[in-house]
Amino acid sequence: MEIARIEHVSDAEQKGGKRENMERLLIVDDLEDYLRSLERALSGEWQILLARSMEEAQAQLNTQTVDIALIDVRLSESEPHNQDGVILLKWLREHYPNLPVVMMSAYRDFDAAVEALNVGANHFLKKPIDLRELKQLLRSLSKSAQREDQTGR
Repeated sequence: MEIARIEHVSDAEQKGGKRENMERLLIVDDLEDYLRSLERALSGEWQILLARSMEEAQAQLNTQTVDIALIDVRLSESEPHNQDGVILLKWLREHYPNLPVVMMSAYRDFDAAVEALNVGANHFLKKPIDLRELKQLLRSLSKSAQREDQTGR
């Protein structure tokens, strides 16, 4: 199983920015089209890492520095009660307790949202996601925003 690595030139690089200075956003979703649309929408501000399963996400996290994670609750559409995203969130809280995590779901599963927030998700979004809201949320969770809050700058 190959882990996706995105190496295209972002808008920030084209404007003279350095990719290594961009924060890394891990997006975990089993739907390829959704992954690609989020990648296109967010790659100007973040270095995007993609994973299609809990196992791919864990491999990315164990080999890459990740600054923020955006995770779908269901990582297998063929299994209606699948909640691998919440299981991944629990694993993250054990291994990377300070990593900001935003959970998302297209399903009206109130219990999954409550569980994700109780386990330690920073926020929960319902699909389809409003990109302006998502970008604002990710900026607020970024390291640079946290540093600004701490220094008052």
